Amino acid sequence: MKRDAIVATAAIVITAGICYGLSLMKLELKPTPSAAYTTAAVGEQTGAHVIIRVNGEAVTQEEFEAAFSQLPEETQRQLASPQGKTAFAEQMVRYKLLEQEARRLGVDKDPKVSAMIAADRTNILASAAAQKLVQKPTDQAVRDYYAGNRAKFDSLPVSHILIAYQGGMAPPRPGHVAPPPREAAQRAQEIVKQLRAGGNFANAAMQVSDDVASAERGGELGTFAHGQLPQEIEQHVFTMKEGEISDPIPSRFGVHIFRVGKRVTQPLDKVSPAISQQVQRQNTLDRIESLRKQAKVDFDPKFFPETRPKTPKKTS
Repeated sequence: MKRDAIVATAAIVITAGICYGLSLMKLELKPTPSAAYTTAAVGEQTGAHVIIRVNGEAVTQEEFEAAFSQLPEETQRQLASPQGKTAFAEQMVRYKLLEQEARRLGVDKDPKVSAMIAADRTNILASAAAQKLVQKPTDQAVRDYYAGNRAKFDSLPVSHILIAYQGGMAPPRPGHVAPPPREAAQRAQEIVKQLRAGGNFANAAMQVSDDVASAERGGELGTFAHGQLPQEIEQHVFTMKEGEISDPIPSRFGVHIFRVGKRVTQPLDKVSPAISQQVQRQNTLDRIESLRKQAKVDFDPKFFPETRPKTPKKTS
């Protein structure tokens, strides 16, 4: 049963990308090396290790591993056993057979197909080049970025009271009906006045908030860093002071009333991997922009009319 599940997983993953007909075929996936199989290298110059031959055409270990690495991580784990890799190999053989048929039929000469192959080649090479354009940031570069951008690594304990409205993504409390948006905003404004007059936020959340899960905790949502909240909420929450009660803030979920706790800056050792990625990504983008400024690029003005130079107006 386990082998059947592995085989089925590999078949679904690979054949779904070909066509419905092939994905519905019941295939007996048993390794069947061709008579021409050999572990010799593809050629004297490449030194690549051939692990499969399909009608004499080589599939190298590198090609197999590259194809395998493009599977979703969960699928890779499911196919990590020897049986799983064999099942994946059998499906890859079928892909190779279709590739051979494509060449036999002249499909590779079709302009649209050639264009798609060229686009894929560009994407692959551009991605590989982007990884080599700049080196991984040094520890000092990471420390400098952290020191100059400490506010980006703040985290806040956030509580809220949510008033659902008709058409919003959040449902009302059980037994209640969500009011129209304007009425929900007015109701939220009344709650804000009560809280700013000395009302207890936790009690109000438990009594009126339509976010039932957080209401049970007095409105507590948890602690959030930058990028963990919806943008329309984050831009308000991270400008608030400790203990401050926000004005009503509408979102696609409902109308919120926020209160934030003490702001804490995450330590460098916790955020350094993310900083390293950010710095390398920005350095790569800067390098690409530098290449763009130095490049000579010609646009077809008929295809891109907005790039056509404008004729200066004559002055009388």
